[in-house]
Amino acid sequence: MGGRGVGDEQWQRPDEGSGAPGVPGPGEHTGGAPVPPVSGWGVPSPGPVGAPGPFRPPAPRPGIVPLRPLGLGEIWDGAFRAFRQNPKVMVGLSAIVVVTTSLVSLVATVVTTRDALGLVERLQASPADFSADEVFSVVQRSLPLIGLSFVLQLVAVQVLNGMLITSVSRAVLGRTVGFGELWRVCRPRLLRLIGLSVVVSLASLLVGVVTLAPGILLLVFSDSGTQVGLGVAAAVLGALAWAVGAAFLWVKWSMATPAMLLEGLGIGASLARSFRLTRRSFWRLFGIQLLTAVVVYAVVAAVGFPFSIVGSAVSTASGDPTGTGPVVLQQSITTLGSMVGSIVAYPFLASVTALLYVDLRMRREGLDVELHRAALR
Repeated sequence: MGGRGVGDEQWQRPDEGSGAPGVPGPGEHTGGAPVPPVSGWGVPSPGPVGAPGPFRPPAPRPGIVPLRPLGLGEIWDGAFRAFRQNPKVMVGLSAIVVVTTSLVSLVATVVTTRDALGLVERLQASPADFSADEVFSVVQRSLPLIGLSFVLQLVAVQVLNGMLITSVSRAVLGRTVGFGELWRVCRPRLLRLIGLSVVVSLASLLVGVVTLAPGILLLVFSDSGTQVGLGVAAAVLGALAWAVGAAFLWVKWSMATPAMLLEGLGIGASLARSFRLTRRSFWRLFGIQLLTAVVVYAVVAAVGFPFSIVGSAVSTASGDPTGTGPVVLQQSITTLGSMVGSIVAYPFLASVTALLYVDLRMRREGLDVELHRAALR
């Protein structure tokens, strides 16, 4: 059972859709009869005689989460439920993207490693005949491959994140979506998704350039020990400032992708919408997203660790652990472990992002009312 796709009216912003000034929350008036509370958290009903407090009816739960403000445990539980409800899309789509990008990255790594090891061997064999032109030749071959791998990874992960967020938004309503329908509803947004990824990445890079530039300039043009010390201090402070600035943008723009896909916004409007939605919720969002990322990547590292051990053992057993063949084999086995962990990590992170977006809108805009109505259609 599927919904109508990106732009369903239940996801529209309060100032859009019907032309009303806002989507009324539980218990608010629209000029006529009051809208009854749906989730029970907005206006509590009177409890039975002798009850210790007001009685709150359970929130409706048509899908993976109850339609009311969510806690961390409910967000994580909803992310796991999204897996179980639609594993073919959540895991299958992630596997396609991860395998493709990992293979491209592996090829780039193998070629770069082979050329680098070849340079080392030639330098050791005949250092007198070694020239800088050989190094430049290797760099010219390696950089395009590494750049292509990085860009493909950036674009593919952003597209995957957007498609998985769309799937999770359906799961909130108790609906599932197949590959074909998911592609149909996401395809019109692909260029915007890619553009959004580029803008966010460049903004973070620009923050790094601005904050690190003073320290780097001091180190480059220093002619005394004092100036070197100042350069190191400025570089360290710049790195800390970059981390703070990148974390700020990470949180404030974290809702841009779901806003773009579910509300049909452009790049600039999505970023602005994310800034507004995250207002007064920065530290809560930062804590949830940081904790989720730490837990997920710890699991990915734990999954990949046995593969790294096996790769190292195979390389050592070959008798020439620094040879091209054993090193490439070790990298291939390590990449396989990373792929296994990433196939699960990407859907879970995307699910948490989607559910945080739903939670923010239920807290701020009474979205639970619209979602409940949409689930009953």
